[in-house]
Amino acid sequence: MNRLIILVLTASCLFLSAVAVAQVGIGTTTPDPSAVLDLVSTTRGFLMPRMTTAERNAILNPATGLMIYNQTNSEMQVNGGTPGVPAWFGMKGNLDSTSTTSVTDGVNIFSSSVIDTLIVGMTLSPAAGTYLVLFNGQYGLISDTAISTAQGVADLTAAYNSIMAIPATNTTHGAIFGNGETLVPGVYDLPAAASWAGTLTLDGGGDTNSVFIIRTGGALAAGAGTTVVLTNGAKANNIFWVSEGALSLAANTIMKGTMIAHNAAVAAAAGSNVVGRMFSTTGAISMGPGTIALPAGPSYINLGVLSTFIIFTSAGAISNTDPSMMTGDVGTHAGAIAGFGNLNGNIYYPGAPPPTNTSLATFSIYQNGMLVPFSSRTSDINTSEMALQALATVATGQTIDVRWRVDVGSVQLGNRVLSLVNANR
Repeated sequence: MNRLIILVLTASCLFLSAVAVAQVGIGTTTPDPSAVLDLVSTTRGFLMPRMTTAERNAILNPATGLMIYNQTNSEMQVNGGTPGVPAWFGMKGNLDSTSTTSVTDGVNIFSSSVIDTLIVGMTLSPAAGTYLVLFNGQYGLISDTAISTAQGVADLTAAYNSIMAIPATNTTHGAIFGNGETLVPGVYDLPAAASWAGTLTLDGGGDTNSVFIIRTGGALAAGAGTTVVLTNGAKANNIFWVSEGALSLAANTIMKGTMIAHNAAVAAAAGSNVVGRMFSTTGAISMGPGTIALPAGPSYINLGVLSTFIIFTSAGAISNTDPSMMTGDVGTHAGAIAGFGNLNGNIYYPGAPPPTNTSLATFSIYQNGMLVPFSSRTSDINTSEMALQALATVATGQTIDVRWRVDVGSVQLGNRVLSLVNANR
């Protein structure tokens, strides 16, 4: 008898197991023949695992077909990749059928760069997937006259003469600046060579138009690790360092302002960080590896065509050692040019006259720093609107952005929008 009971129970378990493996119905006794699991309810829904993108990415070797609800993107997602190489695809429904992400901006911006540079604000970082990329913007010509180096020579001479003509307000300062010192606005005249070290603070006294001019009768040198600090309204665009000898920045100097060496060289050693300009009326200029960028706003001294320059000499070689990050134009009227591989700006070669060809603007779509093939469009500046379109498959953490350049002169960009349309469905 006991053996009979055991046989019956075993058979029942095997039967139920077979049924369970074949089909399971919850809320129904007649599950659909095509379903392994059939859920039926008119009052409740199916709730899948919910997690952020970071939590999803932490799943070890997710299986192909694994489904989750992504709380970061507010959508259901399924892994269409293979274990070890996941590829998550979104499944937003009709309530968000376009699945579009956009950024817009209407502030006018300007560029004279002859290499592709990022359009400020036109960057998106979507979830992994395939997207239709759309860009539209309105632009126009500011100037189609490129700078001549001869004009740069004239404007540098005029700027130097203007600075030297301003009456001194302090003629008693010692030959060493810095070491914790604070200067107030004024024109500081020194009869011979000078230097600065440690920290030098320039205090604008609450005046955003305050002007600082340091003029030396000889060389002007910054020691290693020297730092110029601006407070209370002082701005780099209104600070000028003028020397009648070599002007040099030792390693890891943090510098603010426009430097002009009269008939002498200018040099910034490795690790220098300059917000300003490096000019010489006659002398070589060397930079890097380091960082230099134009100061914001117009200068107190009229720099003419050199207002967009970070490096210029009337006669002398200019050179850069990479990796340097440089934002602004560079040029020489008489001398060799070397380096400048990471320049965000134009290079003006000796004696270069303004080109006479029609200005052209080019806009392009970039994915994670690489040009998306066939996405570039070029037109003359008389055209007022630019539209781009491309298809991009984006991996987790990658970005989509739009960049622009102009072959001659300067261009202005106004109303613009970048949109990504989810093409995963």
